[in-house]
Amino acid sequence: MTEPDPLDQNFFFNSMLANSLVQLIPPNEAKMIRIWFDKLLSIGMTTKQKEIRNDFMWFILLMLQCRKIREPFNGIPPAVLPPLKQFVPTKIYEEILIANDDNMAWIQEDAEKREKFKSSAPSKFFSNQPMPNEGVICYISAFSDRGP
Repeated sequence: MTEPDPLDQNFFFNSMLANSLVQLIPPNEAKMIRIWFDKLLSIGMTTKQKEIRNDFMWFILLMLQCRKIREPFNGIPPAVLPPLKQFVPTKIYEEILIANDDNMAWIQEDAEKREKFKSSAPSKFFSNQPMPNEGVICYISAFSDRGP
C-alpha cells in the first residue's frame, strides 16, 4: 500500500473545513464557491498543480472564516489557475490576511502553552490544566500491552 500524498491530505482536510463553513455565507456566494471547489477538485496531477490547488483552497478557507468572499472568487474560475499571488490582487490578499489576524491568534497562544508544558515536570500536570468556574473536568488515560 502506498503512502498518501501529504499535499492531497492537506487539500482534503482544508476542503472539509471549507465545505462546513460555506453554509454560513449567502446562497449566491455559496454557489460560486462550490463552483470553485469543483474546479479545484478537477486539478492536481503534478506536484506544482497540487501546490497551486492547495494555496487556492487555503485562501478560500481564510475568506470563509471571516465571511468575506472577495474578487476574483465571486466569479467563474479560469480554465487554468496561475499561482495564487499572481491571480489575487495584492489589496484583496492583504485584506483577507488582516481580517484573519484574530482567527490566527490562538495558534501563537497554543504554541506558547506547548512550550510551557514541555518544560514542566510530570508532577505539575494537574496544576497546568485549565480549571472550570463551574462543572468538572475529567482526565482519563488508558494503557494496554496489546498491539493494535
